[in-house]
Amino acid sequence: MVGGPPSVSDFFGHLLGLLRVESLASRHQAVFAAARTRRPAFARHATLESVLAALADAREETYPEREALTRALVAEIQASSSPAWTAALASAYAPMLTRLRRRIIGNAVPREDLDQLVLATFLSVARAFPLSRWGDWTAARLRQQTAREVFRYLRKERAEQHDTYTQAQLAEWLPDSRITAPVERVRRPSVRRSFVKRDAVLVHLAQATLPRSDVEVLMATVVRREKLRAYVSRLVDGDTTDVERVYQRLKRQRTRLMQRLRTQDVDAAAQPPGGC
Repeated sequence: MVGGPPSVSDFFGHLLGLLRVESLASRHQAVFAAARTRRPAFARHATLESVLAALADAREETYPEREALTRALVAEIQASSSPAWTAALASAYAPMLTRLRRRIIGNAVPREDLDQLVLATFLSVARAFPLSRWGDWTAARLRQQTAREVFRYLRKERAEQHDTYTQAQLAEWLPDSRITAPVERVRRPSVRRSFVKRDAVLVHLAQATLPRSDVEVLMATVVRREKLRAYVSRLVDGDTTDVERVYQRLKRQRTRLMQRLRTQDVDAAAQPPGGC
């Protein structure tokens, strides 16, 4: 649609474009020049732009060089903290990452988090890639490992969406909260650190560190898994315009809150006083 909002792939493509610009920044030239002396694969390339051009050449006869360049980039990612290498590897594998991103459907993870999930998983796989154990098919292994980890995470997210708590548990954590929806059987959520966990939210609520308006929104949309639009429709008696205005305001409020919680140390918040 001309003039309409950009699609998810547009946002992801823009992000990958920014990473390419970062990888080609002149301030990284000295970093690349130093790497050329220790990575034979880089020797015939004067710049990272030349490396990316070689990696984009998909002809069968170029596979040995592409394999060597990929392994050299991964080795630098593991050995150096320079952002040049992560940006270059992500740029080189932008087509693969875009295809993977387009395969993700459903609402297990908010759409705004999916781009970050795909990129962060890819770079995490690269940092942990066992170069000494796997000596070939590096590109295929990176692709397979990244896809496997992304979809494993999404399966866990979908499974956790069905986790519920008893009314007694909620009353113990939040004595003044009102239960407006039936609560089903108890399951213990798995502990993961990448995104906000329901246990972490409950800890913050129980410690009374959040304003009451935040408590009410999180109780409805995180603990009870109520859709935000349904929550607003139940909350507001006005016309469609009033409902939409409140929905947009609470959506922004919840987004800011979740971003703030994501930056906090969940383990420290959940640790009992005096713990070490």
